[in-house]
Amino acid sequence: MKCGTILAVVVVLLMVEDAKAQAYAVGGGLGSNLGYHASTVAEGEGNAISSVVRSRGQYQLDQSQARINRAQARTLEIQNRVDLAKSYFEARSINKQARFGDYSEKRKANLARYGQEGLPTRLTSSELDPVTGQITWPIALEAPAFAPYTKPIDEAFVKRAETKARFSYDTYQQVTKECKALDTELGSQVNTIGAQDWTQAKSFVDRLRREVRDAAS
Repeated sequence: MKCGTILAVVVVLLMVEDAKAQAYAVGGGLGSNLGYHASTVAEGEGNAISSVVRSRGQYQLDQSQARINRAQARTLEIQNRVDLAKSYFEARSINKQARFGDYSEKRKANLARYGQEGLPTRLTSSELDPVTGQITWPIALEAPAFAPYTKPIDEAFVKRAETKARFSYDTYQQVTKECKALDTELGSQVNTIGAQDWTQAKSFVDRLRREVRDAAS
């Protein structure tokens, strides 16, 4: 900025000197006039100053436009970087989705599966009639020793089928108690009942206990 000011002053001085020389020539010093020249020193100085002002104004205009161009270029560069980063992370997300799917949904499915693992299956329709509520007991559990436990369980499931309602709290507690007593009695006869029949009866009781929980839910 300082150098530009000095240069402008020099130009003005040179043009003033030129104006003085032109005035001298017009006054008769040379006796010829090849074109228009300032007729006075004051006019020459005025023209010189106007020229410098125009030059300085054009310079400032050019500098302003250059700053605007640089700012626009910088803005475009930043936007390009933002778009590039956005595209990168979108591509990563799409790739992750394609590779692993919806993590939250998979996690829910895994938790549900783990929650079911280790639980006994429910009774089949041939073991527990869903219409009548009639239970078909394994041969080992039809022995008289188990009747005090199997009879109230039978009655509870038949009544549930007739009313089409879930077990009440009292019924659930009573049937759960009978199933536990049935399981205890079966355990006491492990050496009395044949191994295959005992295993079949034990599996049946385990699945029956789950059926009781489901009947109360």
